[in-house]
Amino acid sequence: MSHHKAYIIGSGFFGDRAFYSLQSLFQTANITMVDKRFSQLKKIIADGGQAVVMDAVSFLTASKENLAPDDWIIPAVPIHLAYEWFRQELKPTSECRTLPVPEALETMLPNTIKGLDGQLYASNADFICPDDCPEPNDYCTVTGEPRPQVLSNTLSSLKLPGFYSTCIVSSQLAPGVGGFQWSVLPRTLKEIKAHPGKILVGTACKCHCVMHAFLYRPFLSS
Repeated sequence: MSHHKAYIIGSGFFGDRAFYSLQSLFQTANITMVDKRFSQLKKIIADGGQAVVMDAVSFLTASKENLAPDDWIIPAVPIHLAYEWFRQELKPTSECRTLPVPEALETMLPNTIKGLDGQLYASNADFICPDDCPEPNDYCTVTGEPRPQVLSNTLSSLKLPGFYSTCIVSSQLAPGVGGFQWSVLPRTLKEIKAHPGKILVGTACKCHCVMHAFLYRPFLSS
């Protein structure tokens, strides 16, 4: 995997942890940290990483022609990165309005919490997971029990009347570090554009997820 590139979006606790955890998979020079605060990037630069001073969503928009399909995006910012990028891409040519996530999902998903920006979080865990969980296939490392559900599978197969539903699956690259390949975002954007109306978009690993609902209505071209 060393010839691939990894882009860690956000240089807080989790972003910095990801940078050092990924050095066994990627050459350090192929890991780029993105943060709008230069002060957060100094240590990464000193340790041989690449750094870009830019807002998370703006970086993806500005870089979309330069990212390779198999480059890895590792979100480490307190926003639903995929959803915010879709909004940014859709806004110029459409109405794109956040909707409440349907209440039905609160009973379908475990340990749900509503966010301040209309999102719904869910987690198999009702405890704080260890930072370095290796996410084994068959069981939870803390409880030793099988997972109540695999949330990335639940969201990927979700059918909710009146909504087109899509899920970005986050794969584990190192213990406690997950991400997806860049190609997933343009492909999912194309899917969304093909299904005007009410959209559900989630990002999920095996145990945790975040979801947004929104109305996508293209402007009539003159």
